[in-house]
Amino acid sequence: MKKLIKFYKNNRIYCILMIISLICLLVIITSLILYFTSQISNSKYGHRLDDIAEHPVQNELNELKSYFESSDKVQSVSIDIKGKIIYVNLTVKAELANNDIQSICTESLAKLTDEQKTYYDIQYIVKRDGLNPYLGSKSASKKMIAWANFNYEEEKELTDDEIGGDSDEN
Repeated sequence: MKKLIKFYKNNRIYCILMIISLICLLVIITSLILYFTSQISNSKYGHRLDDIAEHPVQNELNELKSYFESSDKVQSVSIDIKGKIIYVNLTVKAELANNDIQSICTESLAKLTDEQKTYYDIQYIVKRDGLNPYLGSKSASKKMIAWANFNYEEEKELTDDEIGGDSDEN
């Protein structure tokens, strides 16, 4: 004990700094443990889905699936809901035009209530044999479906004429 007291008297500043740094280290470790354990216990969506029970959609999804299955243009359909997004995966006949796909999907929105259309986002993924997928997205804040037709063709180098650039000839 006398050795500790002697060490403390000779190295008082060093001892005080060590005690302060140990306390700080304990506070940091404790806060990290609390932070990560609270992250694990929460849902991956956080509090964004707290009111999802007030917006049931299962019956309407069954009606939506039967609507697509009754269409002779649709070969298969699967509907999945993740959080506040409804994913509608369709496989249609290859000869179906983009306008026909748009009309089928737009008509399917009538199966959902207005309240559901303003709460859920809807993603349409339409696949056709031999063609690129045709994608549609309806945000909860919008009334229309935004369409995108992805093209996987390789990029080609464009000439100045195709770009519309200036040529040396005047």
